[in-house]
Amino acid sequence: MTITQAAPISVTASDGVPLAVHAYTEIDKRRPSILAIHGYPDNHHVWDGVAAQLADRYNFVAYDVRGAGKSGSPAERSGYVLSQLVSDVGAVIDSLGLDEVHLLGHDWGSIQGWATVTDDSVMGRIASFTSISGPHLNYAGGFLRSPRTARGVVDVVRQFLTSGYIWFFLCPGAPEVAFRSRVAVKVFEAVELIGRSRTSSQRRAATIRSIDDYLNGLNLYRANMPGPILAPGAQLPQTGVPVQVLVARKDYFVTPALQRFTGSIPPESRIVPIEGGHWVVASHPDDVARLTGEWVDRVIDIRQR
Repeated sequence: MTITQAAPISVTASDGVPLAVHAYTEIDKRRPSILAIHGYPDNHHVWDGVAAQLADRYNFVAYDVRGAGKSGSPAERSGYVLSQLVSDVGAVIDSLGLDEVHLLGHDWGSIQGWATVTDDSVMGRIASFTSISGPHLNYAGGFLRSPRTARGVVDVVRQFLTSGYIWFFLCPGAPEVAFRSRVAVKVFEAVELIGRSRTSSQRRAATIRSIDDYLNGLNLYRANMPGPILAPGAQLPQTGVPVQVLVARKDYFVTPALQRFTGSIPPESRIVPIEGGHWVVASHPDDVARLTGEWVDRVIDIRQR
């Protein structure tokens, strides 16, 4: 389906930061509504391919996370803490005039999604959640302490090694130099090719980012890590929201083993392996759209029984 986006609307977050909200369709309250949250270092355009497949059946909305795309940037790093990001989700839902949405998140958008569906202040407004390549940070910390077998140890060591970039991002100044020189940009462009078909005609996520998307998004890491990973707590956060986890088989940054470690989720939830790498939302939008639509319809059907 070919879609034409209207001009974004500006929504003022609770701390005054303007958020650019992009509706791919007119909001028809008779249809289910999907709210998509992008990850790092992307902006809302990473969802264009998925939206094109879903906009004929659902209201589809995405927004530029604070610091990305056309949204404003907080003056302080503290403006990127997860509690504020959860508040942003609530503000966007309010702006749409909707009682609830089906949440769809990728990478840091999925991390924000997990924080949202485990937060009592917003959880009741989320009808379902589809998570892609972004665990709850406390779940990640729990995973690193979970191995009881040799295979488990291997999985944890592999994830620890592929997460090495996080410690680099936490270093003051060095990541900024790497991105401004475009060295780190080239690394991200190369990693995006993992799990992507050489014959794919889908637009690459790397082509729709700005340097500011890379630089501002570093604050997501610096404001929220490494605390929950080093000290996840004895009781992992729980949710009553039906959750679908799409596990990209060739995800370099978030290994399948970590993606499958989902803490405590309702019994009607599901974990679905899919082909693709970390940027599966850009390389395989048809698959992501199909499974997201299936999940939304399934949750609606269960609620109507």
